[in-house]
This record gives sequence, C-alpha cells and structure tokens, in this order.
Amino acid sequence: MEDLKKKYKRNKHFVFRRIGDETILVPIKSNVGDMGSIYNLNQVAAFVWEQASGENTLLDISKMIAEEFKVSPEQAQADLCDFVNQLKEVHAIVE
Repeated sequence: MEDLKKKYKRNKHFVFRRIGDETILVPIKSNVGDMGSIYNLNQVAAFVWEQASGENTLLDISKMIAEEFKVSPEQAQADLCDFVNQLKEVHAIVE
C-alpha cells in the first residue's frame, strides 16, 4: 500500500478533458496527443486526478473520496492506492 502521507501532482505532459459523459486523459509528446494511449477515467478516477495538485496527501484525497462517494475509508484508501499505482506506471503523476 502507498504511503498515505505522500503528495502527488499531475504530470504536465498529460491533458485531462471531459467530453460529454466521458472523461479522458491523454499523454502529450512533442505537443501532439498520443492517441494510442488515451485513458478513459471513471467518475472516481477523474475526481482523484483533479485532487492530485501536489497539495493534498493521499490520506486527504482518500477522505475526500469516502465523503464524496459514500464509501468506507478503507475502501477509499484501497481504491486510491490501486489507481495511484496505475498512474505512476504510465508516468501520469509525479511525487
């Protein structure tokens, strides 16, 4: 499990867009979107992306998830850590 005291911020080389009911994350390489690597985010993932400003700890974000989506703190932490690991794998967030 991730250290919940860590803070992450969005990688500036990713673009986040809401298009209708869809929320997407697109990596940008040399000012061009990498269309082979478009990530479709669900509502919770989009919420996490928006909170990853470098100011909130993972614990802060997990508390916000629990409150916003009416889930247990344990479930919020587990889901957040899973998603953070996925974001780290594609270099979408930095510590």
